Amino acid sequence: MLAAPRYARPFVVVFVGMLVACALAPLNLWPFSSWELFSRLRDPVASSWVAVVSGHDLRTRDLAVGRHTACDPFLRSVTERFASATGVRIYRVERPLSDGDQSHRVPSYRALVVTCTAKGVRGPS
Repeated sequence: MLAAPRYARPFVVVFVGMLVACALAPLNLWPFSSWELFSRLRDPVASSWVAVVSGHDLRTRDLAVGRHTACDPFLRSVTERFASATGVRIYRVERPLSDGDQSHRVPSYRALVVTCTAKGVRGPS
């Protein structure tokens, strides 16, 4: 019978310790996950945020944004990227997740959250 290498015991101790620590603490360090992917219920709707840039010589462009994107810095960065940009409309997009039945496709729903222009910020009317 072969003896285990010298580094095997410390490795196993550290490995098992990381598994226990990640299971008890809200850490999700790969490969020691806390199994959140399988331990939470999934909502039937996936939500995301989209910014639509508009301008005089510019076709409408969709940009992905985060939930807490501030209007003024985002508008400045967009006008630096697209010189003819006059405003940005931020939408919340809700897409129903598939239940496996492809014959009943439900379209996405898009709701205007805020409009950012050089004149100021406006909420949906």
